[in-house]
Amino acid sequence: MSQSVYPQSVEELQLVLRTASDTGSLLYVYRQGKPEGITIDLSKLDEILEIDAANLVATVRPGVKLGILAGRLAEQGLRFLPADTPFYQDKTVGQLFYEGCSNLSSLKYGSAKHFLMGSEVVLPTGELLKTGGKTVKNVTGYDSTRFFNAPYTDYGITVAFLLKLLPLPETRKGMSITFAGVEEMLGFVKELKESQMVPAYLLWVDRKVQAIFQNDLQGQLVMLEFDGVQEDAEEQQHRAINLSKKYRGTIRESYEGGGQMPAKWGELYRSSDKYVLTDEYKLAFTRQAEFIKAFYDITDSSGVQAGMFGQVSEGKLNIAFAAARPDNAFIEAVVTAVKHSGGISTGKYDRLTGKGPSGILAELEQRAKIAFDPKQILNRLMLQEVQ
Repeated sequence: MSQSVYPQSVEELQLVLRTASDTGSLLYVYRQGKPEGITIDLSKLDEILEIDAANLVATVRPGVKLGILAGRLAEQGLRFLPADTPFYQDKTVGQLFYEGCSNLSSLKYGSAKHFLMGSEVVLPTGELLKTGGKTVKNVTGYDSTRFFNAPYTDYGITVAFLLKLLPLPETRKGMSITFAGVEEMLGFVKELKESQMVPAYLLWVDRKVQAIFQNDLQGQLVMLEFDGVQEDAEEQQHRAINLSKKYRGTIRESYEGGGQMPAKWGELYRSSDKYVLTDEYKLAFTRQAEFIKAFYDITDSSGVQAGMFGQVSEGKLNIAFAAARPDNAFIEAVVTAVKHSGGISTGKYDRLTGKGPSGILAELEQRAKIAFDPKQILNRLMLQEVQ
């Protein structure tokens, strides 16, 4: 079993990295450590260093949980949008950005990466590098903030995140709806999009995922929220409820604030005994019905217990497995189906298993990795992972 260390300061982490660089010891962070390596746990680096309400920014350590951050910001009438949903409460800021900074509210508010304005990164040599700043236009030339905080690149360990904030909305109006089948669910989402109603978030959870995580089957579950001015949010919620009836939807919960149904589905983003592959498959909304059918055909023929969930309105679909590790042949079949439906696979699974991306960009990334981590001590994959 690998050794674990829990640095309580940036200086302690720098010492760990310098020592490992000198000795060639393997270090693992945000990944499962190997027997011959050292796992770095950043949970003790959990300070909210500053909330600068005047400039709408906050500076936090990587171990800060998003739910705690959301609560502290709300006290000042502020929010950090990727943290501002019930689904990410137990995820840390460091995990959010390392895993690709997915933002469930991206349809309305944009990608989470644009809410990162600066950072402090400890390089594998132990050196501390600062990027970005509090002003929106703080880059001339290369955007080093997003370069060092790109998902799974492992150029260093970010120890401070400078986050862009927004004011809290006047109100939030949410609902949970179930539909008899995928066709009805997609019909509802399609008409919702065409009506130009833009939810703060919309998350679909299919029956298979419900069976894996909750053993509580309620049809095709859709959770969505409207936020903003009270009158506008109430009107959109009312219109969405009426629209759902057209597709024989059943309102499970209608609420102001977080809601009970969304809160329990945070498990999707923190499960330790089931494998969840997020932010992997993206395809046009008009081709999703085709792909979802193909996916279910693959699960039926393979016998793999897996289901789908995700931001269906944006074509971002995820897979949850009942097992702790997926079957590679199953993943390959799904990727083929995605491409056949005109979509793309982001390559996250290949990166996590060591197969990695290919092509000129992958070569450039590997050169950068060698430049900043010449001994390849940080999150080095073992041979058995690559095979």
